[in-house]
Amino acid sequence: MATADSLRRRLLLAGGTIGFGFGAVVDTVIFHLTLQTHHLLSGYYDPYSLDGYRTNVMFDGLFLIATLAITCVGFGLLWRVVNGTDRRFSTTYLLGSILVGAGVFNVYDGVVDHYVLDLHNVVHGTEAWNPHWVVVSVIMLALGLGLLRATDGAVRPRNADAGHLE
Repeated sequence: MATADSLRRRLLLAGGTIGFGFGAVVDTVIFHLTLQTHHLLSGYYDPYSLDGYRTNVMFDGLFLIATLAITCVGFGLLWRVVNGTDRRFSTTYLLGSILVGAGVFNVYDGVVDHYVLDLHNVVHGTEAWNPHWVVVSVIMLALGLGLLRATDGAVRPRNADAGHLE
């Protein structure tokens, strides 16, 4: 039988994977496809030319498919953690791990994609919003870590504290 620490780590991995993928899905749907402030490869393909726009949207779609797959893997990991155990898991801990995963994706995106690889900026044609993206991403990561720390135990026996939900 798995220990509480092992289950907590597995729950963190599952929630973090869900958050990483879902954070990317939200970014792609809102900023790439709906607001069109940037596209995945707009640093390489001109988003203002028809060919460049079509190429960017195609890569945005491929990226969306990949990040949906990552999100599904996270849900699969979560199902494996909770299925077949007699333990209760903290909802707060799960939400914290999802926020950590989303924060990790956004920090990675903000630092690596925006600065190191110069794939795109938050807004086409200007780097002015890149620092704000990183700051918000770090805040999201910190909030997730705060939720993780706020839970005294992510895993409890099913019969302990039966009426309490976090």
